[in-house]
Amino acid sequence: MNRTEFFAMVKDVHEHPERLAYYREKYKNIYPFSDGIFKMLLANEAKPGRTVKFLNAMLDLEGKNAIKSFTLGVPENPGVLDNKTAIFDIYGITEAGVPVLIEVQQNYNRFFVDRLIYYTARVISRTVKKSQTYKLPHIYVLSILTENQFRHERNTYLHHAQIVRNSNLFYGKLDVYLVEIEKFFAIEDHTPPEAREQSNRAEMLRIFRNVLEEKDIPEEKSQKLLDKDFAKDVSLKRYTDETLLNEVDGMTDLLYERQGAFEDGREARGREDAQLMVDAGILTPEKAAELFHVSKEDILSRKQ
Repeated sequence: MNRTEFFAMVKDVHEHPERLAYYREKYKNIYPFSDGIFKMLLANEAKPGRTVKFLNAMLDLEGKNAIKSFTLGVPENPGVLDNKTAIFDIYGITEAGVPVLIEVQQNYNRFFVDRLIYYTARVISRTVKKSQTYKLPHIYVLSILTENQFRHERNTYLHHAQIVRNSNLFYGKLDVYLVEIEKFFAIEDHTPPEAREQSNRAEMLRIFRNVLEEKDIPEEKSQKLLDKDFAKDVSLKRYTDETLLNEVDGMTDLLYERQGAFEDGREARGREDAQLMVDAGILTPEKAAELFHVSKEDILSRKQ
């Protein structure tokens, strides 16, 4: 079950819960990136090794830098007075005391980076007590993007962000990894097999692609990168009706948010695309305004 199929199922089952039996027959696997299911799969206290392997692969940590153990923490950082609460999909601490934040971004949202920075800042601020110095821990942030956020970078699915000064690393204790799932699949599709990325991260994403496309998961790869139970744990038959219906209720609100975000962001994306065409000398401001349904004055004012 891929993302589009999952959202279609959510809309249908929300109105017709009895249709859940139909989807159990139609699909082999659960959609692994919905909020609750993702936590069940990768924040399973009974299978901590799975989380460790997932993080080491996705963050490209090996040797002495690899995470050896991961303790799950409370994923919610409550706000104070008028501050927003910061809620992560998965939050934990490594054996070295390094916080790791994992979140799945379901919708395109022009403020998603702002939200990610806010969430991270809340964790940072809570690590320093009043009587302590400002010595901060190293923090890893992993954001799984199920819808492409960086649409003009068609050949880059992995974005490793750090704080730099004059093009040099300025602060080395914050590593943000943004992984665009669908873009990785697209890159794979137009890359010859012999030239495809060979990394644990790429192999991990290929396992999830097998899940989404209802294909068998190679047992050897599953054992190496996650564990022997993973294929069983993504089976749709493994989840009770109550669990699935709760997930449907939670994701229904997200669907409405997605529709609102799309309408909100469509005009902004149109301006960005038009500006790129003008800046590259491909289109005149007049033609770009016509094709992308934006005002010529807006393009010219941004160019100035």
